[in-house]
Amino acid sequence: MNDKHTWELIEGHEDWKIYPVYRIFYFECINTATVSAIASWEDINHIVTNQEAYDEHHLMLIDLAENIVNQAGIISRYFFPTKDNRNPVKNKIHQLRGEKLRSLFSIDQNNILTDRKFRNHIEHFDENLDKFLNQPVVGDIYPKTVFQNSEQINSIMHLFKAYVVSEFKYISLSQEIELPALVEEIYRIYNLTIDQPN
Repeated sequence: MNDKHTWELIEGHEDWKIYPVYRIFYFECINTATVSAIASWEDINHIVTNQEAYDEHHLMLIDLAENIVNQAGIISRYFFPTKDNRNPVKNKIHQLRGEKLRSLFSIDQNNILTDRKFRNHIEHFDENLDKFLNQPVVGDIYPKTVFQNSEQINSIMHLFKAYVVSEFKYISLSQEIELPALVEEIYRIYNLTIDQPN
């Protein structure tokens, strides 16, 4: 898609990075993503601690976990914008925004959201699905499956989407994502979106 917008760095932009009165809009967008992820996490905890809910809704664990990962990818984009060297001014504005938000939310290069797997999950899932299905398969491809623990999984299982209850682990295209540390960071960011002065 062609970007016909004329991007401009205005006076003072490199100092304040995000015009102060506009910060609330970024907080609101980040807050929306964190609220969605947290709601999914709370639903996961309800299902795994309630036998009746588990019996009826255990496959929902996979969708809920996937939403957490997707929202993490969305949140990550605000703090670590994609570089666009085709338009230096546009790229600079995005990078300044990322710098300011990382400062406001105390996010450094060791933060879990720097991990590209969250972004890749939503940005490149279609390509990764092609790759997953375009390889010699020894064993079976499992559709949506819930496991109690990792010991139930072996090397000849090819997992489309799965969830491991005892480890709060989401598996997509045989790639594992452990949720607790990620959710802890999402909670931290959520609290900052409602506590920070605008």
